[in-house]
Amino acid sequence: MKNQFGKIWKFLLLALPLFLGTAGFCAAGERLLDAAFISLCLYGMEYQDPPVNGLVEIARWTAPLAVAGGVLMLFAAFRQYVSNFFRYMGGDSVAVYGPDERTGEVLARLGGRGIRGGETFVRAHRYMLMGDEEENLAFYSKNRESLAGHVTYLWSSSLRAQENADPDVRVVCPEETKARLFWKKHCLYDMSLRRGHQMKLVFVGFGRLGEELLLQGLQNNIFDPEQRIEYHIFGDGDGFLAVHHQMPQIQDPVVFHGGPWHGDIALLEEAQMVVVLSQENQLMLVRDLLLALNRKEFHVFAAEDRGFGLLSGRERLRLFCPEQEEEWFDCVWGDSLFEQAKRINLRYASLYGGAPDTDEAKEAEWRKLDGFTRYSNISSADYHQVQQKMLSVMGQPEEPEKFSMECMELLSELEHIRWCRYHHLNNWRYGVLENGKSKDPERRIHRDLISYDKLTDDEKNKDRENIRILFSVK
Repeated sequence: MKNQFGKIWKFLLLALPLFLGTAGFCAAGERLLDAAFISLCLYGMEYQDPPVNGLVEIARWTAPLAVAGGVLMLFAAFRQYVSNFFRYMGGDSVAVYGPDERTGEVLARLGGRGIRGGETFVRAHRYMLMGDEEENLAFYSKNRESLAGHVTYLWSSSLRAQENADPDVRVVCPEETKARLFWKKHCLYDMSLRRGHQMKLVFVGFGRLGEELLLQGLQNNIFDPEQRIEYHIFGDGDGFLAVHHQMPQIQDPVVFHGGPWHGDIALLEEAQMVVVLSQENQLMLVRDLLLALNRKEFHVFAAEDRGFGLLSGRERLRLFCPEQEEEWFDCVWGDSLFEQAKRINLRYASLYGGAPDTDEAKEAEWRKLDGFTRYSNISSADYHQVQQKMLSVMGQPEEPEKFSMECMELLSELEHIRWCRYHHLNNWRYGVLENGKSKDPERRIHRDLISYDKLTDDEKNKDRENIRILFSVK
């Protein structure tokens, strides 16, 4: 919409002398076509007669300015075209589309590789669509053939990465990114270890951000086979629970409280973490929480400090502003995470399918996967950072051949739990198929969605091999 207004404004500036001149000459008695022709002559400064009225006088002076402005716009467009061409020829160029407030920092970080997309399709090696969701989808649909074969980052809160069928499109969900970054910055392993892996976490508010915070937490806060990490949510979860109807299969309880947060003050006081999610009247909510509770800290999702610094008790607030974190850029575009997921998948393909260990095979094997399986590898790569944290605390080297038997079994079981959770969160269920196969993707049934101790030795060896693969990929 903003681009449309810009086009209209430029057109009006260029056409203003024509409109004024035509109106002025018509008022002086000229026929419409003659008046329009004489007004066009104003642009070339070919009209030398005294102005017949004030409208013509204004048109006579503004016409050369409009011509000069048009020349400057043409020059700027040509200059931008030449700049884009050389950036494209330099290799690994990235065209960025969207409002300046979103694209400015991205273009600054990209430096000479970045191309401002503007209003038209430009040639580039990769594309970032950072506008409003509808604009991004419309741009993708319109230029789908031109985008084929190019990695395209598509900013969207509605699409789910697991269901994306195009291997070249990376769905960038802002809420998912914020949730992933939050758990990276606040890994709970040390706290969980001190508490015997028995904890209560509280979300005040839910919505799209709360959904992703819960989904990411369930897949990353996995520290012990016997853990009980409770997620208590003060927000409407009816729709979420209806969609994720296999969630009861997950060991860690998820409890939605129908009433407001002040209906269970004791829970908020005893919880190990209270997270206040972005919502309307958030400042007032935080003010009330600080007054009502004595707990030492609250984690608050906020785009910026919008008055929180003025509150009494502000020292108890732990503001989380994702866009200001150093890791935000890489976490948004996820190149390192995707690359690790691709290498993990290549190791599987090499081990079980004989794929060569080359960059070409890495990309080829990745393109063979459906969205669900691609994202399973991403989930595994994401959780791997938690495993590394655990090894560091345990004093274990990140070399599978040096793991103690107990350490290998623990990591294998936890990875199996994560794998099961990923499937349950996508509504897979346990089942034994009549044809003897291990899974049926259409019916979302898998025979290995059982506890680790119930797996056969062969299946356990696969989990152990998965750990070796994870720690062999750098």
